[in-house]
Amino acid sequence: MSKRVLIVVATALLVAVAGAYALRAPAGLPEDLPTQDEMANAIGADIMTNLYRGHVPERSGELMLVPRPHNFLIGEWDLTTLGTDTPTMSTSHPNPWNYLARVPIIVHGKPWAKAGAVLDDEVDISNLAPAYAEILGGVEGLEDTSEPLPGIERAQGPCLRQPGRGDPCAKLPKVIFTVVIDGGGWNALQQHADAWPFIDALRDSSTTYTNAHIGSAPSITGALHATFGTGLYPIDHGIPGNQMRGPDGENTDSWLQNADPRYLDAPTVSELWDEQNKNKAVVATVSYEGWHLGMIGHGAQREGGDKDIAVLWEAQDLEADEAVSEWWINEDYYELPEYLEETDISTLEAYEEQLDPRDGLVDDTWYGHTVEQFQDPENGLLRPGSPAFVRFTGDAVIDVMRNEKVGRDDITDMFWVEMKMPDYAGHAWNVINAEQEDVIRETDRQIARMKKELDRTVGKDNYVFAVTADHGQEPLPDVSGGWRINSKELQRDIEDQFGNVVEKVTPVDVYFDRDALAEADVDLADVAGYVGAYTIGDNIPEGKPGQDRVPEARLDELLFAGAFSTDYLSALTADKIEAFDAGAYPESDLYLPFEEDTVEP
Repeated sequence: MSKRVLIVVATALLVAVAGAYALRAPAGLPEDLPTQDEMANAIGADIMTNLYRGHVPERSGELMLVPRPHNFLIGEWDLTTLGTDTPTMSTSHPNPWNYLARVPIIVHGKPWAKAGAVLDDEVDISNLAPAYAEILGGVEGLEDTSEPLPGIERAQGPCLRQPGRGDPCAKLPKVIFTVVIDGGGWNALQQHADAWPFIDALRDSSTTYTNAHIGSAPSITGALHATFGTGLYPIDHGIPGNQMRGPDGENTDSWLQNADPRYLDAPTVSELWDEQNKNKAVVATVSYEGWHLGMIGHGAQREGGDKDIAVLWEAQDLEADEAVSEWWINEDYYELPEYLEETDISTLEAYEEQLDPRDGLVDDTWYGHTVEQFQDPENGLLRPGSPAFVRFTGDAVIDVMRNEKVGRDDITDMFWVEMKMPDYAGHAWNVINAEQEDVIRETDRQIARMKKELDRTVGKDNYVFAVTADHGQEPLPDVSGGWRINSKELQRDIEDQFGNVVEKVTPVDVYFDRDALAEADVDLADVAGYVGAYTIGDNIPEGKPGQDRVPEARLDELLFAGAFSTDYLSALTADKIEAFDAGAYPESDLYLPFEEDTVEP
C-alpha cells in the first residue's frame, strides 16, 4: 500500500473516530465523567437531604458546588505560600460536611427544659422556632414543617385567660433569649475546649442536644439565620444564602445590602408572637449584618408588624465606598434605639487598647496585631475579629436589655443575639490559631454576662436562655489535608470548555448567563460532570508562580465531591434520596452516638 493511500485511510479513520466522539461527548468532554446520580450516591442520603433543603429554585445559582471535605473555594491565591510559615489564611465554610454542620443546641430554663438532660435525638436548628411556639402555648400562623425540640414543653400554670396569649393554662417565660455564636459549631469549640467554661457549666442546668446539626446545606450565614427564626429550611423560607438571584434575574445580596427583608418568604416565630400580642412584645436583635435579620423577621415591612429593634454593625458604607464603624439599621422597617444612634467609638477604642496583655506578653500587640491595625479606618473589616469587639457587642446587648426593660411585663419578649466575632476571627486568622481561642473565651464571658443580667432583672426560672451556632469553621487545609480552590480559575476553565456562559462563581454555587447557555446549547448536567472530574492540576493557572510547590502526587486529586444543577435538585424526591447510599465520605455522617450519659427528659 502506498504512503499516499495510508495517509488517506488514516485521515478517514481519524474523522470517523472524531465524529463518533463528538456524538458521545459534546464539546470534547471525556466519556467517563460522573453523572449527578453517581455523585449524589457517593455523597450520601443525609447530605443530599440537606442540599435539597438548601436550594431555592430561581434564586440559587444554577449549579450548586460541593467541594470534597476540607476543600473550599476562595479567589485567586498565592501558590508561593504553600509549605511556608505564612500560608494563605482565607477560608470559606459553605460545605455540607459534619465538621461544619454539627452545632450545639443548649436550652436552659425551668420548667420548660429539664436540667442536666443530654439527648441524642437527631435534631437540627429548624426545631428551635417550633419549640418556642410550644413553650408559648401556640403561635398563630407559624408553619409546622419542623417538629419542636424533644424534651422542651409548655409548663402548666394558673389558668388565667388573657386574650392573645395562646394556651391560658401555660406558664410563660418573661423572655426567650437566644444567642447564636456565628462560626461556633462543635469543631470550633472543641478546638479550644478550655475557652468556654460558662457554656460548659450551663449544660448542667440545661437540656443539651448532642446530635444537632444545621439541617440544610450549604452552611452559609444568611440561609441559616432565617431557619432559626422561621423554623423552615431555605427551600421554604426563600433565602438561599448571602447571595441570590433576584426577580429581575440579577445576582444580588439577599438583604439588598440595606437590611431589606423583602425576600424572606415566611414569617418568624418572633413577629407572629408579637402580632398575636398586638405588637406589645419586645422583639429585638443585636447582630452584625442584614443577613441575620431572618432571626426576628420583617419588622414594619410586614402588614400588621411594627418596627422591631435591630442593632446591626456597619463596617463599610457600600454606597459611599468608604469604611465606617457604627451601629445602624434600615429605619424604614426597624428601629435603632436612640441611645445607640451615636456609636461610642471611644469605648471600643479603649477596649482595643487593653488587648495587649491578653496574649500573655506585654509588647504593644495582641498576638502580633497592633492597636493601629484595628483602628485604621481603611481596615474596618478586621475590627470585629477581636475580643474588644466581643466586649463592645456585649455592652450593646446589655444597653438594649436595660433600656427596653426586656422581660419586665406579662408579655413574653423575644431577644436574638448574633455573636459574629468567632466567625470573623476564623476568617481572619483561622479557627486553629490562638486569636480564635481568645475571641471564643471573651464570647463565653459575654454570654455569661447576658444570663447574669437576666437573673438580676427577670429572675431565675422566669426565662428561657438558649445557646447555639450557625455552622462550624474550616481549618487551614495545610493541616487538614484539604485544598484551596481558585474560583477564578474554575470559572476560566468552565468557560474554556463551554463558552462564555458564567456570570459568577461564589464559594457556594455558579450563576450562569441563561441566554448564553441556551444559545450555546449547554447542558448543565455536562457542566456538573466536568466539575465532578476537576482536579488540583486543572485548577492551577498556567504560568502561576509557585507551581513547583504543588506536590506532584496531588495533581490528579479530585476537588469536588459533586456538583448539581437546580433542575436536578428540584427533581429529587424523598424516595430517591432515601435510595442513595450512606455516603463514601466519613464526613457524610451527620450524627454521632452519644448513648453514655444520656438521660431521658
